[in-house]
Amino acid sequence: MVALMLFGLSMSAKMQELKLDPEDIFSDREVFIYGLFDNESGEEITETEVICEVEDGYLLIDDSVNESFVSVKLDDLSPYSGEKSIHYAGDYVIHSQFTETQIIIDAETPDGEQHIELDRPEGLLLHNDQLLFSLRAMDFSIEKQKLKLFIPANASIIDMAVMVEGIEKFNAPAGEFEVYRVTLDFGLSMQTAFYEVENPHKMIAYDNGTLQYRLKESKSE
Repeated sequence: MVALMLFGLSMSAKMQELKLDPEDIFSDREVFIYGLFDNESGEEITETEVICEVEDGYLLIDDSVNESFVSVKLDDLSPYSGEKSIHYAGDYVIHSQFTETQIIIDAETPDGEQHIELDRPEGLLLHNDQLLFSLRAMDFSIEKQKLKLFIPANASIIDMAVMVEGIEKFNAPAGEFEVYRVTLDFGLSMQTAFYEVENPHKMIAYDNGTLQYRLKESKSE
């Protein structure tokens, strides 16, 4: 769901590392339906279903439109594995596996299979396809926090920051919500996510500069 970025930004040493506390955030199974709206025309283009499911100590995040699936450890939301399909100048399927010291990537590409191993950096690292839903567990009282992000599409790791800009009202198809406005700073560009102030901080909307995702329906099971 998060747009691909090729470069990171230089983080201030004074900026605090992102803190995530998943306790009381994720239920057994949550289903979110988002409408995808074009920023220029305002028209709804399509919709996506995102399923977040807790199973055997892991949080599983499945995004239908973006054809991504990621599993993360529920206790600290660190990534365990991921799979993503990309359809650009051919079909790509990218598998990633995370160990304590490495990120192992196996990709099926139009030119054949590829295998890449990266050193896992110290500190908090998130998978790109878990980012938006993992941020529900952040401490919204901290204005600026930093983290490292793994981008499966080009097997890279970037630095980024999340910044809580304030509280406002947001009208989505699912209703009006009081939300935190959170800026996602990738260095060369910024995007915006909106999280409900009320716990468990559902993501109400996300704007990547081209499309805006707006919550149409959610349910917990």
